[in-house]
Amino acid sequence: MIKDDLSTIILAGGYSRRMGEDKALIPISGIPLLKRTCELAQTVTSQVYIVTPWRERYQEIIPNSCQIIPETYSAEETSPHGALVGLYQGLQQVQTEWVLVLACDLPKLTRTELEFWCQQLDSMGKDQVALVAKSPPIWQPLAGFYHRQCKALFAAYLATGERSFQGFLNQHCVKELTVRDRATLFNCNTPEDLEQI
Repeated sequence: MIKDDLSTIILAGGYSRRMGEDKALIPISGIPLLKRTCELAQTVTSQVYIVTPWRERYQEIIPNSCQIIPETYSAEETSPHGALVGLYQGLQQVQTEWVLVLACDLPKLTRTELEFWCQQLDSMGKDQVALVAKSPPIWQPLAGFYHRQCKALFAAYLATGERSFQGFLNQHCVKELTVRDRATLFNCNTPEDLEQI
């Protein structure tokens, strides 16, 4: 897969309740997690987008070439709408055939691992709409790739009232992403998780 044929969406819309502070801003070796994830994504993709409802919070820390896509909520929503809706909103702006999708809180992710992931796109079948990591039996939806046709599939799925990423991935032809270093899927949810870095 050529870098110019691939873009990245990083989702940074969570509330970090278990962490007690915004985990996207937590420094790892002096670099905020979100900035670190953006810089890694830039090594393998042509454009990096951050989907978040908090533009002002992150604008100053992300690389200038990254673009924030405002995550929006409808008036009738009484609770956060979840990552699948955030990704769907982000896909409205993306032009590439494939999109790398990452959580903002993957402190052990490496360029070497991302390059290995990207190589797997060349073996995707025409009927496969996503290439996503899995920790059986659970998909890791914010560590993988989605084809642009997922935009229409997400729209149809959301129209039924569903929002579960697991449900969506189990209904469609998804290939499991081979992860060479499983530690790269580690994400920070609690202060105790931070101590493991």
